[in-house]
Amino acid sequence: MRVLHINEHLSWAGGVETYLLHLLPALEAEGCEPHYAFAQGDADLLPRAIRVPEISGFSRRDESGGYTKMREILHRIRPQVVHIHRVYNRGVLRACLDDSPVVVTCHDYLYLCPAASFFHKRTQTICNRRAGAACFFITVLRHCLTPRPRYALAYYHRVRSFMHWKDRFTRVICPSESVRQRLLQHGFATEKAVTLPYFCPISPRAEPRPLPVRPTILFLGRIRPIKGYDIFIRCLGLIPEAEGLMVGDLTPENRRRVLDLAKTAGCADRLTLRGWAAREEIAKLYDATSVFVFPSICPETLGIVGLEAMACGVPVVAADVGGVRQWLKHGENGFLVPPKDGAATADAVNRLLDSPELLLRMGRAGIETIKQQFLPEQHVQRLLQIYHAAKSRPVPVPITA
Repeated sequence: MRVLHINEHLSWAGGVETYLLHLLPALEAEGCEPHYAFAQGDADLLPRAIRVPEISGFSRRDESGGYTKMREILHRIRPQVVHIHRVYNRGVLRACLDDSPVVVTCHDYLYLCPAASFFHKRTQTICNRRAGAACFFITVLRHCLTPRPRYALAYYHRVRSFMHWKDRFTRVICPSESVRQRLLQHGFATEKAVTLPYFCPISPRAEPRPLPVRPTILFLGRIRPIKGYDIFIRCLGLIPEAEGLMVGDLTPENRRRVLDLAKTAGCADRLTLRGWAAREEIAKLYDATSVFVFPSICPETLGIVGLEAMACGVPVVAADVGGVRQWLKHGENGFLVPPKDGAATADAVNRLLDSPELLLRMGRAGIETIKQQFLPEQHVQRLLQIYHAAKSRPVPVPITA
């Protein structure tokens, strides 16, 4: 089966791209012929990758050019299914819908929320509204959508178009049931929205790693307020016997901010900071970790780093947001805590650190969770079923507006 994947980027830098770079070789091993169209990145990372700069454009002219260019590519490749990932250009989307059965994955909320996050930056709260014209007024108070009119209007029209075309997609894939519920709230038919979580890119261990000699908690992710790095620091400050390790996109500016917070929390001497780790280093980080802390305050679509920790037998303490419940079973393989609650996070971490038996029991439960639900072959087989169902569907009448 020939499938054309379309995504903004092709690199190892982003979570979506890392998932796709693992997924496409696995699909090819199952007899699929994946092609990949992208706007920015390195074409050498995948066979049959083609650079299409128009994918990232969003002006009226870009949309017209994107439509024409994508129809040309579709005519050349003749895919049986098109799989949309993150695409900004409405013309590219429309060309695909006019030509082929289309599956789309909601890796984030790009197609449902003009800000792509369902998160209010000013109030640091999750938004549960449906997108609409009121978004322009709400953003003045809560800073969720960019205040620049040109971009804000383009993002708003992208969401409106997706809603208008929702019945034309053969399937919309959701990384968690939480995302699926968002789609249903936005009027998608129940049979269109399918929950298919990501797979874990780290193979599960046979047994949890040996417990570190020094109790250590780990934060791994972008150093952004929405990821709750300040909650991690507050948590560390409340556990004087623990070391803390933060790994992420460190810059001179956010490093200073983190260290200032750590000094205030009284844990600067126990906090180690380091930049992004290479893929082959990730498992070593978990080997040195007692508890993985996932303190995000935004509605995560899933949280792959939590899967990686569990694959290594590391229990997770995570904020109860978005799709986290898809993989974290409270009291079984970790603990759920209220978002933005440093004290509750510290209490849960302490409960684990105080009991080596509990650390190992929950570590084993995490490994079993990955084996049962998040292996690559399980994901690939389910995705192939979705493709086979999609290719048998007739293509709707072309969009006229």
